[in-house]
Formats: sequence, C-alpha cells, structure tokens
Amino acid sequence: MVPYARLPLAFDVAPLLADVAALAGDRWTVHFNASYHDGGWQGVALRSVGGDAGRLHAGTHEAATVADTELMRACPGIATALARLRCPLRAVRLLRLAAGSTIREHHDEDLRFEDGEARLHIPLVTSPAVEFYVDGERVMMEPGECWYVDFSLPHRVQNRGERERIHLVIDCGVNGWLAQQIAAGTTVERGAGQRSGAEAFAAFRERVLADAELQEQLRALANPAVFVARTVALGAAHGFAFGEEDVRSAMAQGQRAWIAQWML
Repeated sequence: MVPYARLPLAFDVAPLLADVAALAGDRWTVHFNASYHDGGWQGVALRSVGGDAGRLHAGTHEAATVADTELMRACPGIATALARLRCPLRAVRLLRLAAGSTIREHHDEDLRFEDGEARLHIPLVTSPAVEFYVDGERVMMEPGECWYVDFSLPHRVQNRGERERIHLVIDCGVNGWLAQQIAAGTTVERGAGQRSGAEAFAAFRERVLADAELQEQLRALANPAVFVARTVALGAAHGFAFGEEDVRSAMAQGQRAWIAQWML
C-alpha cells in the first residue's frame, strides 16, 4: 500500500465550516494522547463507540457498537459529506491544532489497511505553514481534499502558522469501494514556498558537517534533551529556522535506518 494518497473526491468546505462555527467552545476537549502533543491539540467526537459525545478516543470500534453522537445531529453539512463515503464509518472527529502547536512523531499500530482499518483526513482550515510529515516525507493538503494516510507509519505535525488547523478525521472499515478510491488516488507536488522546518534542519546538518567548531560544540552534549535544544539554538543563530521536533524526528529516522541494516 502507498503511505498516503489524495483520493478522487472533493468537498465544499463552506457548509462544513458552518457546522464547526456552530459548535460551542466547551465541546472541544484536549486530545487524550498528552504525550504526543504540547497541549494545543483538541477534538470533537461526532461518531464514537456508543454514540458518546465525550469519547474522543477512537477505541475498538466494531461496527455494531459505533453510533453518531448528538453533535453529529447538529452538523448537517458534515453528515451530508460523510454520506458520500461508501464504506463503513467508525470514529468520526473534528481535530484542531492551535497556531504554534506540535503533534510529536508517533505511529498508530491499530490503523493498518491490511487489517481492515483506514483513516481519512478532509482539511477544513489549513495553511502552507502547517507541516505534516509521514515517514519523513512532507504531505501538503488543501481544504476540501480527501486524503488517505497510513498512520501506522511514523507521522507528526507542526503548525508554524498564525491560525489553527482543523481537519475532519474519519476512521473507516476497508471495503472494495475504499480500496478502489485509494488505488485511484494521487500524490500532489505543491509549488515552492517557505522552507519547511525539516528542510531547514537538513541544510543546517550539512553546515555542521562542514564546520569542525559546530561539530565540537554538539559532540560534547551527552544529554539528548540538551543536545536537541542546543541544536535548535545554534541553527537559529546561523539563520536556520527549525524546531525541536524536526531534530528529534531526524534522530529517530537515523536510528530506524541503523536498525534496519541489521535486519534480515
């Protein structure tokens, strides 16, 4: 399976955003995976186990136990959009990431296409300053598009913009229709824009490799957290704008590559 693909589906975001605007502020709850984010990740459950509007956790969602929540009934635009998906719908949530916030790299082992599970994203509010990475590759999604992503792979998000990012996130059961949509999907090359944090870090790494003094400053740091923070500070001092998560992700990729070379 491909790691990600834009499906041949497009949605008018205006009625979906109208539903979002009608939701009371206290309906948004902080995402339960506190170790994966810095506090700026929130969600609203529209479909969940038992139809519980307070259950943001997708959980084990057998078809017989999943139902729309009371909030779905207050979101007619979203309900109409979901009717276009001709596959079993399981957990459905709105997820928003505050400006300046980060979802740290992680992977969801229970979301494997081969096991009959898939997650779709429909961006409602986003910007070029949102950096979403899947297995080290940046994926740029536009409002109204529908994307399949293999979330069993390492993934992370940084919202480096000045406004929140909001996605409609749908967990689906895999059937023939969804498999055909993913097979017909495409990846998209966006136009050049602001250099991403990952690109800035890669450029700074090349600078370090050519600078013995920078190498010496970093080589002396044994504590990983101190090393990451110092790398970000040194990068900024030399005109390279990236964050701690860019450094941690690159370190994790290097570790995975090292382990892979010893696997038969």
